[in-house]
Order: sequence, then structure tokens, then C-alpha cells
Amino acid sequence: MRYQDHVTDATREAAKEAFKYAKAVPADKLEWKPMDAGRSVLDVCRELAMCPGWAYDIIETKEGPKWDEETQAAIKKEQEQWKTAEDCEAEFGRRMDKLAGLYASISDERLKETKWLPFDGGREFTVAEMMDYPRWNCTYHLGQIAYIQTLYGDKDMH
Repeated sequence: MRYQDHVTDATREAAKEAFKYAKAVPADKLEWKPMDAGRSVLDVCRELAMCPGWAYDIIETKEGPKWDEETQAAIKKEQEQWKTAEDCEAEFGRRMDKLAGLYASISDERLKETKWLPFDGGREFTVAEMMDYPRWNCTYHLGQIAYIQTLYGDKDMH
């Protein structure tokens, strides 16, 4: 199996697991924030929904991501239309389908190409590393979702 196919499958599986936990959150707890200071499960799901699009842009654009105030406001407005974990999962799926098409088109030689990104203190990232970001992000946020569940009293494994 090519790395490109593996990372696509692994990302879809990681998202499936994260959204499984998120969909187990009762509606009245979906926007609950620990100590009114942390992130809510819905907020995390909205980020997950965006992630494949960010990965696509990071890999395919020369300038990298934009994080200015105008861009952040547009992202927030777009995310506000997703009211449930299911909405976010559906949006993730749409964006992941596009990203999977990109991954399938990437040659083995291109996996070694690099691009400087401001993440991790700012460094050169290989295309292979950039491709793994959405999987990592889903796994990272699964942990956050599970932790939030324990804080409001849900100790079940979903």
C-alpha cells in the first residue's frame, strides 16, 4: 500500500473515532466548556470539519495558511452554520473527499519535498508530514473530547 493511501485511510479512521465520541455527547453538553474557559466539544468538532481543507491549502499553496483577523472572522462565520457533531462530521467528509483526491495524485517523489511552515517553532516540513496533519489532529482532539466527557461525568468508553 502506498503511503498516500495509508494516510488517507488512517485519517478517515481517526475522524470516525473522534466523531463517534462527539456524537455520544448529549445536546445540552455539546457547547459546555470546562470551567467556562476551555473549548467545547462542538468547537473542537468545528475545527475537525475544517482540517482537511487546511491541509489541502497548506500542501497546495505556495504562501501557506492565512491567520489574519479577516480570515478568522470568515472561518468563525462558516463554522457557526454547523450546529451538531453530525453537521461537522458531514463537512469533514466533504473536505476529506477533496483531500483524498489530492493525496492520490501525489507522487512518491513529492513526499520528500519540503515547505517552511510556522508550526512547531517554524521549520521545513515534508509533504509526507503535512499529509499526516489531519490524522494527528483528529487523534489529538479525540483525547480532548474524551476528557471533556469525563469532566461532566461521562465515564463510558464510546
